[in-house]
Amino acid sequence: MGSQHYLSDEYLAGFLDGDGSVVATLERYRSRRFPYRVCIKVNFTQHARHVDKLMLMQETLGGYGVVRTNARKNLAELVIQNRGEVQAVLVRLVPFLLIKKDQANLALEVLEGMSSNEKHKPSTLSERAYIRILSLVQDIRGLNSLTGGKREIRVFDPVTTGIPENPGMKTESLDSVRRKPLARTGVKV
Repeated sequence: MGSQHYLSDEYLAGFLDGDGSVVATLERYRSRRFPYRVCIKVNFTQHARHVDKLMLMQETLGGYGVVRTNARKNLAELVIQNRGEVQAVLVRLVPFLLIKKDQANLALEVLEGMSSNEKHKPSTLSERAYIRILSLVQDIRGLNSLTGGKREIRVFDPVTTGIPENPGMKTESLDSVRRKPLARTGVKV
């Protein structure tokens, strides 16, 4: 009881602002419709000697996530990546965030956009919604200092845009581009 008293939502949000991150990643995904799987993660990082504090934070947040240690780097982190758990944690902490508030709001928007797409079921996500999610992922990555400039996600919407002005990309008539599935368009990471 006493140990959880000081782990208020305000404290946890401050910890996330200072020693945490809200990360959006894309993983190659073998799918006929979409080439990438979007993953949103919330990480709380600390020196390995404070792993017990991360476990206390995990307990306070409802037991969500996994506490991992990296002995080589003397780091420990609480990693939350289950969509429902990430959403619950962000909804709980976003009112108190200052530095990571924009990333958290964008991540919630991504999760909301992906909510109709259940794991291990045929995708019900539209191509337009998928492209919007990729755009939000790029926005999150742009706000994060280490990932923002590394790789660009180039989104080409075959329905609303014309032929991309990329000399390396094969040009086709607009009608054939409209019928082309998203997995074969110019979405790159």
